[in-house]
Order: sequence, then structure tokens, then C-alpha cells
Amino acid sequence: MGIKERQREKKKTEEPVKDAAEPSVVMKQTTASDDSAHIPEIVVKVDGGSNATDTIETAVVEPEQMMDTEAAAVTEIVPRWGNIGEAEWMYNIPTRSQDLVLWAEEWGDFLLEWTEFEKIHVLSVSAFISKPPFKDILGKVKAFRSIGDSLVGKDVAAWLDRNREQLRVYWRPLGEWADLVYRWALDTGILRLDVKSLVIQEAEQAFSKLPEEDIHGIMALLVERGFAKWVDKKAGAIVVKV
Repeated sequence: MGIKERQREKKKTEEPVKDAAEPSVVMKQTTASDDSAHIPEIVVKVDGGSNATDTIETAVVEPEQMMDTEAAAVTEIVPRWGNIGEAEWMYNIPTRSQDLVLWAEEWGDFLLEWTEFEKIHVLSVSAFISKPPFKDILGKVKAFRSIGDSLVGKDVAAWLDRNREQLRVYWRPLGEWADLVYRWALDTGILRLDVKSLVIQEAEQAFSKLPEEDIHGIMALLVERGFAKWVDKKAGAIVVKV
């Protein structure tokens, strides 16, 4: 994402081709002296044989397109300190209480990033102990509860059970989710909303993956802010005001 840069006009040049070859794609970076030097170009060369000329077409790639491509290639994220082979001390629970607090805070910050990347809202202890890099921590169950307690203390998570086996992680506050739902309703013209329809009919929307009680809370926030009114409070049904 970002401000789109001015695109160059497509250029076509011709040069003789000596040998036939498969089409090739080459990444090209313009020099700093160019007024659009920061915009990378993809040069596509198509060879047509010894008696033909090949056409070189230059296509400008927008910066946000490059970022989208890079993001799509990322399949997992890792802590800044690296894996167990690079920072073994971070995979051992400290024995001193003051060290444990700092350790849990470091892992807590990463857990927030990881759950957002994975689009996870409720993390169970069984998932935690089986997922990298958490599975490499010695004393994984204790680690899960220590890290969870740290996040709960910062009001960015909540335990869903007395045994601390289910952790609700708020990597985006409900207030921000409410803003997203409100803008989506206005953009789509779908003004009558209820918890069940958002979960079932709008499965492709990120907010539909939220726990149902949180979606109900979002409805309540929209009503509280004056952006909607209740149709059926018990069922979590509202009508968005235009």
C-alpha cells in the first residue's frame, strides 16, 4: 500500500536476435539519476528466432505491487532473536522472577504478531505447543501460561477458561473491528447485520472469523456510538444508520 507513483509510458525497442530461446523475465532497477529511479521495472524479452526481431516491453511495477508479491511469498514469521539454534536462552524459561517477566514480555510481543499473521483469535495450549517456534520452548505449557498472563496484564488478551488453556488474543481492538464493520456495511449497502449472517454469509471477510460473542460486542459498540440501532439485541441484530 502507499501513494502510487507516476507511471512511465510503455516503450518498445527492437534489436536483432541471433538464437531462438525461451521467454525470459529480468528484474531491472533504474539508476539514481532517473527522476523515477525508485520504481523497479520488469523487462520481458521474447525471442522469435534468427530471422526475427524480439520486442522488449517495459512494464512499470508499482511499489505496492512489489510489497504484495513479497508478502504473498512469506509463509511464516520468526522471532527477531531467531530459532533455538541461534538464541537457545530464549527457549528456556528463566528461573529468576524478574527475568521471567522480561522473557514473557518479549515472547508476548511476538505472539501478538504471530496470531495476527496467522489470523488466529483464540489460541489453545495444544496449538501453542505444536506450532513453531513455540514448540521448541522447554516447558511449553508453563511458557504458554506465563506468556498469556503477560498479555492479559497488558489488556491485549483474556483467558477463556479457569485452567488457562484457551487464550483470546486481541491483536486488533474491538473498537477497530467495529470501524471496519461499519465502513464495510456502508460500502456494500448491507445495512441490516446480525451475528449469524456475518459468520455464515460473509465468511470471506476477516471479521467473520471473530468469536461470536465478540461480533455481538461489535454490534453493541456500533449502537453505543450512534452508528446503528438494535433490531434484536438478544440475537445481535442491528440496522446501520446512513
